[in-house]
Amino acid sequence: MAQQVDSLVMQGQHLETAMQEAAALKKYEQAAALDSTNVTALSRASILYTRQGRRQKTTKAASPYFLEARALAEKALRRNSNDRDANLAMGKALRELSLTAGAKQKAAYIKEVKTYIDKLLLIDSTFAPAWHLSGDWNMEVSSLNFAERAATRLLFGGLPQASVGQAIADYSRSQKLDPSNIETRYDLARALHADHKDLDAISTLQQALRLRPIRQDDRDIQKACREMIQQLQ
Repeated sequence: MAQQVDSLVMQGQHLETAMQEAAALKKYEQAAALDSTNVTALSRASILYTRQGRRQKTTKAASPYFLEARALAEKALRRNSNDRDANLAMGKALRELSLTAGAKQKAAYIKEVKTYIDKLLLIDSTFAPAWHLSGDWNMEVSSLNFAERAATRLLFGGLPQASVGQAIADYSRSQKLDPSNIETRYDLARALHADHKDLDAISTLQQALRLRPIRQDDRDIQKACREMIQQLQ
């Protein structure tokens, strides 16, 4: 059975590389059904559920995907709390849940996401997705409204310092560690625009357009890059 599980996980990884994430998810779920303690299968399934949730048209449709992603990440972390992908999976799922939560729940999610980011960077400070997630966190926290900031002060006495400038630094570091990631450059450009650095944003978007799509959503992200360039010019 162990060989079968390993084979399913490997098939899932190959399908991810081939930009067939729905098929990859099925392989990871099959592996997890055979071995509910396989951290790789659980973590990768969680990450793919989060990605599928982001593709949904409405919050109502997306929410079940993010909740399932969190549940799978919890299982992976119970097995190995120091696994890199398991911590990333949880951070990503909670971050998506935070985006549509009410003020108090959002505050709780945001604080929790930060703990997983910090843990990830302790595990591996050269892990590009950890820096990308940190950039996302800084962008979200720096844009909280009054009610949301009040909730964080009431519940937690506030949050660690966050800024658009720090988001730019985090995305830039992620980009250097993984130059092939188109989404990182798009998010970096969005942060640069928020910091009133539109010429740098356009340059970054143009760089993203020159990259070869290697992930399922890359072509859609490049389309968004073209649209953003038109808006900024």
